Amino acid sequence: MREEKAKLVASLRAEVEKRIPSAFTTCRREFRGSLPTGISAIDSLVQGVPMGGLTEICGAGKTSVLVSLLAHASHEHFCALVDARDAFDPVTAETAGTDLSRLLWVRCGKTKQKLRPLEQAFKVADMLLQSSGFGLIVVDLSDIAEKIVRAVPISTWFRFSRVVEKQNTALVFIEQQAHATSCAGQVLKLTAGPATFSGRLLTSFTLSADLIRNGEKKSVQSATPGFSIKAQWA
Repeated sequence: MREEKAKLVASLRAEVEKRIPSAFTTCRREFRGSLPTGISAIDSLVQGVPMGGLTEICGAGKTSVLVSLLAHASHEHFCALVDARDAFDPVTAETAGTDLSRLLWVRCGKTKQKLRPLEQAFKVADMLLQSSGFGLIVVDLSDIAEKIVRAVPISTWFRFSRVVEKQNTALVFIEQQAHATSCAGQVLKLTAGPATFSGRLLTSFTLSADLIRNGEKKSVQSATPGFSIKAQWA
């Protein structure tokens, strides 16, 4: 019975390939390079954030990674930050090396629109992607309640993934938890470890990074051991 099924499958496959030669060709996304985060321990793990892909960065220490990413990317690319809860500190970012003259900062919730901050953030991200003028677009959802982000339909993440893959742009979502699942090309989860204080002032803290998803693979199970990072934001 198994042999008969195998022959039938082979026959059907041969017939399909005869009519449509590329039917069973594996489609791979074109690699367009990546943008380094500027944190060597993370870049050695993920080689930066990919251009033409959707990346999620979540967990403790995510904002420090955001600041470092903007500091490095803004010297070569025009960048945009969609700030869903108006939490961005430009002084800290500039101190870290961000070229603010090359950064578009969109502060959601500052207009009289009836849209909620999350809806505003997504609409703005859509418009920025369509403009094709930015090398890096970051959407910071880290201060949006988890239950609200969790309710975002998978079709929304899928649309972002499909749009950005046609652009020379790195699209990064900063979140408490990852939500785009299979729609994300890369998912990086950060975990906090011991912190260092000078008196009562936090000077540095230890992080570990896990690569949850990379490219077409799920649960890559890669990790980099604890590394120390200078305190920017928690």
